[in-house]
Amino acid sequence: MSGKYFVYIVIIIFLAAIFLPALILRWHWRLKYLQNLVRINVLKRQQKSERETFFSTYVLNRCCRILYFKPCPQAQTALSKLVAGYTEYAVAYLETLDRQLALLLYAHTDLSAAYKKMLKNKGEWLNNSRYDVFFPLIAHLSHDRKTLNNVLSKLEASPLPHRRSVLAAYRNLALSFAYSYEGEMLSASQTASAALKTFQKKQYAMETAACHLILADIYRISCVNDIAETMIDSAVKIYQTQKTPLFLARATVIKGMLMVFENRRETAAELYQKALQMPITDRLRADIYNQQALLKIIEGKPTAAVNNLNSALDIHQRQQNRHSTALSLQLLAQTAYLQKHYRSTVKYAEQARKIYALTQNHSAYAECLYLAASAQYRQNSLVQAENNLRDILKWTRHISCNFHVANVYNLLGIIYLQKGDLQRAKVLFQQSLHLEQSCQRNEGLAADYFNLALIETLTDHPEDAAHNRHIAEEYAAQTGDTELLDLVKQTPIN
Repeated sequence: MSGKYFVYIVIIIFLAAIFLPALILRWHWRLKYLQNLVRINVLKRQQKSERETFFSTYVLNRCCRILYFKPCPQAQTALSKLVAGYTEYAVAYLETLDRQLALLLYAHTDLSAAYKKMLKNKGEWLNNSRYDVFFPLIAHLSHDRKTLNNVLSKLEASPLPHRRSVLAAYRNLALSFAYSYEGEMLSASQTASAALKTFQKKQYAMETAACHLILADIYRISCVNDIAETMIDSAVKIYQTQKTPLFLARATVIKGMLMVFENRRETAAELYQKALQMPITDRLRADIYNQQALLKIIEGKPTAAVNNLNSALDIHQRQQNRHSTALSLQLLAQTAYLQKHYRSTVKYAEQARKIYALTQNHSAYAECLYLAASAQYRQNSLVQAENNLRDILKWTRHISCNFHVANVYNLLGIIYLQKGDLQRAKVLFQQSLHLEQSCQRNEGLAADYFNLALIETLTDHPEDAAHNRHIAEEYAAQTGDTELLDLVKQTPIN
């Protein structure tokens, strides 16, 4: 009898050895197939959403895997809905198993609502080695720079295990955003490149495109425009392959912004118009209106810019899109300044400043305060202008090289020059000069040397005045701006 059972056992083991690997392989292939459908259909749904959304191939794959291996009817229903692109059932089910994963999935349909819930339990996120890398990415997408910087200081000190290299790639992507905010372009480039390498290896297409775009921004800021354009084109190809028109339109707008930076205005205008003709959301349409307005401001057409900005502001305010609302208000302040409507400049700049203060966007906050101060100076409201300028110094004291700070010292110098305090004005112009040299901004250097030449003239030092004016002319010539050069040459300083 025992021999008979032994034969049965051998047969069972033999059959298992033949069929079990095939069965496991079938399960694996089916899981991969379902994960791909989830990715495609969630992306399709995001194309039509007016809400800000988050996307992570890793998160979607993990949600699909958990539901796939749960035999209960609730899990299978949630999986079938998720495969169709509807995340709500999966979010509800996963909350009982993995609350943080459920919130990350929720962010794929409503980033703002998910992030508010995340902030209530920030400590839990920082102590979860699997999901902590996603918290700063969502903070970045929510324009919460303060939280982003605070969270990343912890991530920098806790390297991820090699077996989770894809999570390390997400962390590097988040680090690249934070470094670029702080002006550390070398570190930003290194972390973004490391993330790109891993995402390409893992065949995470959307994340690969995101890395191309952050690298494009880094190269643009570093004035390596040809590589920046190549990076944008790489992202465009991915979005075309993935059939994601909304992301394609966004990349097209980003390329338009690069064209503006390169002074290729006609090309920029064509790209913006091309993006508007794509199937896009109202939110993106309003963002394009903002960029078109900025182009018209650069072209000296403030009246035409106002029409775009009012349309953009209406959409952003209706959708409670705080960050883009602030940009529209800031651009309205700039157009009002160009039109010499200084009271309106102060009004719009103050409204935008309050929003930027909430999001800890120091650079944009400084720009709005400087706009307001410039308008107040034009109105001869010198006390209010000086107060705003000194407020900028408080907000940007942690930034070592910032042209906003140089502008502040320059305008403060002009205010004290107008007051007749020449010694204090000279010190302020020299402080501005030092910062402009650090940032290598020729336009600012030309202005500072010209102002110093004026100080030397007023203090009866004609040789020093002539020397400073000559240097001002040299820097003005290097800008390629003939109007600036003529202004420096022809404006009398005696």
